Amino acid sequence: MTTTTPRPVDAGIAKAQTVKDWYDTHPGRARRVEKLTDWATIRLDDGSLLVSARVVGPDPGTALEEFGVRQEERLGHSVDPAAGDQPPTLDVSVPGRTACVWRVSGVWVEVWHPNTPTPPPGRSRPAQRVPRPVPAPPRHPAVVTPSGRLPLGERLTRMRRNLALKEN
Repeated sequence: MTTTTPRPVDAGIAKAQTVKDWYDTHPGRARRVEKLTDWATIRLDDGSLLVSARVVGPDPGTALEEFGVRQEERLGHSVDPAAGDQPPTLDVSVPGRTACVWRVSGVWVEVWHPNTPTPPPGRSRPAQRVPRPVPAPPRHPAVVTPSGRLPLGERLTRMRRNLALKEN
């Protein structure tokens, strides 16, 4: 008979792993500007821990969705249902917010953002000024000499003769 030793339940480890996974979702220059803030650790009624963080930034919905997909890929193979682990899922049960929730090592982790109100269909955003193309500077006529078949003006003919006769 084999026995499994319970994995340590530590909210600090869950938080550190979540922060690492958040910043690994988009490494390098493609890193999102959204941040995880308002961290809270709560003991639930059943005695388990909940680590919660809020996503803030210009587009928290897209950032949370991409993070959830990445977490599902990362945790998909290591989730142990026998230990009570659950893969990441989107949760909209709390009015006014969307959360990505999963359970690993006995700790519930929740990353959420408040839902932004959508503008009423009758109103639209104020029109933005469309930049006008900048006009090109006027073209200066290039110094053009006529081809060999066209007669040169009297002044040009004299100048060329003087240059040709001049000795160095």
